[in-house]
Amino acid sequence: MIDSDEQEYDMTNTHAAVVDADRYTVSRTVVVNAPGPKVWRALTDPAHIARWFGQTARIDRLEVGARGSFGWEGHGEFPLEVTEVDEPTTFAYRWQNRPGDLEFDRATEVRFTLVAEGESTVLTVVETGFDRIGDDEETRLGGLESNRQGWNAELDELVAYLEGVAA
Repeated sequence: MIDSDEQEYDMTNTHAAVVDADRYTVSRTVVVNAPGPKVWRALTDPAHIARWFGQTARIDRLEVGARGSFGWEGHGEFPLEVTEVDEPTTFAYRWQNRPGDLEFDRATEVRFTLVAEGESTVLTVVETGFDRIGDDEETRLGGLESNRQGWNAELDELVAYLEGVAA
């Protein structure tokens, strides 16, 4: 695989995640060779989330205001709060880039949109709010770059999981 904002990834045949430093966003679109309902479950059901995004996932319920967390071995549990649920097209949550209690005003927001394209699903993730995560530009830009790399890896794992390929 190629790790570049302008090159295509072989696995997903889509572009790598892109940083917009002026708007403090990270975004990436992938084409998943799976129907929308299957992709939706992988994004919203903790049993499926833990198969491609970290090692643990908990979401109290699938509605705005619900709380939960994602966990990575050796890194801890990262809190979240669901901010949007519009099945089967949109799912969003606020989360923070460090373990501990959720500080909503210092959290980024991740928004997934799903669009059916024949037997496949076009999935776009946009993470915003990196201007809130720290008081200095170095922290903000570091968060952007870290999450750009993260979405490259995590969405590749999601595609592999949904298409039945070992990640």
